[in-house]
Amino acid sequence: MTELSRRTLLASTVAATAVAVAPLATGRSGHAAAPPAGTQAPGWYRYKVGSFEITVVTDGVNRFKLPDNLVSNAKREDVIAALAAARLPSDIFVTPYNPIVVNTGQRLVVIDTGLGEAGFNATKGVNGQFLTNLAAAGIDAKAVDAVIISHYHG
Repeated sequence: MTELSRRTLLASTVAATAVAVAPLATGRSGHAAAPPAGTQAPGWYRYKVGSFEITVVTDGVNRFKLPDNLVSNAKREDVIAALAAARLPSDIFVTPYNPIVVNTGQRLVVIDTGLGEAGFNATKGVNGQFLTNLAAAGIDAKAVDAVIISHYHG
């Protein structure tokens, strides 16, 4: 049985480190065993609520300067304090867009639809990703039976 001493452990650590950084020290680049995937994972998350399958599909996210009147019934200082307490930025407001797909087993229902092609074009692809991510989640947009719009900005 081999006994591991501090001296052996230290020597092994130094040797392993030297092997790992040798390409950096010589100026040669190392090569990964596998090439990078090149793309981000699709923006969706699936879970069950009873017998219904729920898929949350990311459309994108907006970041903008925190407006003075973000919360109409609270002072700006109170809003900033609440954001800080939640460990959120206090100078910007981040608003994600996450439409929901409900598969009841008999019907496919979409709740909200994201910002669409206009949002995609206006943000150079930061938003308007709903249809792309819907397809990545394996859902055919043509199979949707109903769309529920929860609110409107206008």
